Parts: sequence; C-alpha cells; structure tokens
Amino acid sequence: MITTDALTADRRGAVGALLEAATTHDGVAPLDEAARLALAGPGAHHLLIEQDTEQDVSLVGYAGVLADGTTQGMVHPDHRRRGHGTALLRAALAHRSDAGVWAHGALPASLAFLEAQGLTEVRRLLVLHRQLGAEHPLPPVPAPRLADLRISTFEVERDAEDWLALNASAFADHPEQGALTRADLDRRLAEPWFDPEDLLLARHEGELLGAVWTKRTAESAAAEIYVVATAPAAQGQGVAGHLLGTALQRLADRDVPGVELYVEGDNAPALALYERWGFTTAEQHVQLRAEEG
Repeated sequence: MITTDALTADRRGAVGALLEAATTHDGVAPLDEAARLALAGPGAHHLLIEQDTEQDVSLVGYAGVLADGTTQGMVHPDHRRRGHGTALLRAALAHRSDAGVWAHGALPASLAFLEAQGLTEVRRLLVLHRQLGAEHPLPPVPAPRLADLRISTFEVERDAEDWLALNASAFADHPEQGALTRADLDRRLAEPWFDPEDLLLARHEGELLGAVWTKRTAESAAAEIYVVATAPAAQGQGVAGHLLGTALQRLADRDVPGVELYVEGDNAPALALYERWGFTTAEQHVQLRAEEG
C-alpha cells in the first residue's frame, strides 16, 4: 500500500478514473466535494492500492483521510471482495483512530461491511430534492420580519471575510462546514461552477445576517442549495426563508428543472423549513466511527 500526503498528477488522474468507475457501478459517488478538492490540495492523507499489469500499473483501491478525520474510500468494482477494502479501512484507522468514515448513498453492502468491522453510525446526512417549473410552482417569497433587509450578490473583496465569519457562527457545531478557512473558500471560488450571482447575501444596517449559496454545474441539470447560513442573532426573523425563496425563484426563472440540498438528519428546524418549501428526501449518507476502547 502506498501512503502519501501529496498525489502526483498521474495518481490524481488514476483516482479520478477509479472514482468514475465506482460511481457508474454503484450509482453514487464514493467521494464528496471536500475529498475531491483534497486530491489536489494539502491537508489530506492518501492511501492507494496499486496492481501491476502486463502493460501498466492500475489503481484498484483508494482512501483519503482529511484533516478533520473525514474518511472516504473506494475499490474498483472488478477488484472487490479481495480484502482491499479491509486493508484501506485498517490503514485509515491506524492513521486516525477517530476517523469518521462515510458510506455515501447508505448502500447496504457498504454499511454491512463497515458495521462488520466494528464501526457504528454517528451521523446521517439527507439529500433533499424539489422539482421546479410550471408544474411545480413555488409559493410566494415570504417577507422577512426585519425591516430594511438588503439583498445583494457576492463581491469577493467586500464580502469574503464577512461570509466566513457568518459561516463560522452559523455552523459553530458542524464538524466540517464550521471549520471552513479562507483557503477553503478560495478553492471553491476558483471552481469553474462558481458564479457570484449565485451567492445571495442579506444585510441589516450593514451587518451580514444571512446567505444562501446555490451551485450550478455543467454536469448536472439540477442546481444545489450549497450553503444556507443565518447568524444566530437573526434566527427566527425570517431571514433564511426569505433568502431561500429568493434563490429558488431565481433558479426557476432561469428554467432550472430541479434543486437539491444536503441537511443533517437531526436538524429539525432546517428540515421543517425545507419541507415547507416542498423538498423530499432523495438520498442518504451515513458516517460511522470505531467505538472507543
């Protein structure tokens, strides 16, 4: 097994090819956005299982352990049930005994494998979906309770640091989102899908109280509600509902056929908000950890 904190360009390409093969076979990507971004950046520990062939070296298994302990991996469909997954998992746990291992899509085979290795569920992330268009009309955008709430689109020089502060306060208890740094934000701003018109900000008397960031890519017809953040002091003031409704209406006006978002399965207030807007559960992702001791 190869372990490294920096992948060569060739190995990044091999991981990409392996990711495509696993996604096509399983119907769900085994690596999320953070793990994919970490392939080219610092802050991740990479585990690779390569196999010599007559003509080349092929990658049959990969796992990445991010700085926060988030761990994701995959084995090529043609090389499963040969111990590669077990070897990757044991190496990941040897590197980080507190690793939080994701089973994207909550596939029964993946969950059974991880549970057999002594891991137990600690988080469940839901993917919610809502169709847009004339046959799925949106309700009117609700007015916020705060007077003079001003909506604008994102400007890097003006808004980046304020957005980071808002994100940190809104997600203070979130193990990944709340730890986002300026470097993490800059990597996302540099992605080809980023459009400042898709990041809406709500200010009251100059203070940033909320933001809704939507993401549209060439690979998917559906858009994603990427981040919804509300300052703790502004919760209950209708800021999130006003921003979400505005963002959804903008997507509908652009003829986007549908939208999805990710939310923690135990976040009752957020789930209630999204259910009011017609979202339903389309997919689930489960994170598991090894029991202490």
